[in-house]
Amino acid sequence: MKLKLKFMLPDIKTANNAFDKLLLARVKDSQIHFLSNPDMNLGKLPVASAIETTNIIHEGERGILIGAGLGLLAGLYVLKFPPWVTKSPLWYTDSHWSIVLAVTILGGVVFVMLGSAMLGVNLFNTDLKHYKNKIDNGGILMIVSVPFYEAGKIRNIMKPYR
Repeated sequence: MKLKLKFMLPDIKTANNAFDKLLLARVKDSQIHFLSNPDMNLGKLPVASAIETTNIIHEGERGILIGAGLGLLAGLYVLKFPPWVTKSPLWYTDSHWSIVLAVTILGGVVFVMLGSAMLGVNLFNTDLKHYKNKIDNGGILMIVSVPFYEAGKIRNIMKPYR
């Protein structure tokens, strides 16, 4: 389990200093990401990807739950009502009820998860919402993904920058 530690830095010089200190503390550069105003040039600093800046993961997880619920409802609908009442497809007539439910739940999970994850790409990350004004005013957000046991060490390194 990795924690995402967030530190708001005032300018590019401070961000470069903090990045160098973390590299000296043997934090991998793949664990450090920077988010700034799109107009700002970060130079050698690693820019945050879409996963860090959008709600793709959060919305995908929500889509899994909603898709499972809708798939269960669709499966129960297919099983409960006979074919002469509805226009349901007859692929399930020789199948066991558990197979029908598994197929409809899995189908619901896949389709709704993909759809909601694509929607989440367009939404700004809700975890980063309270940093948005500072980022728009020229600040730089540093996101460090580290294991739980290293969080204290990273916080101690970053104390002078707060």
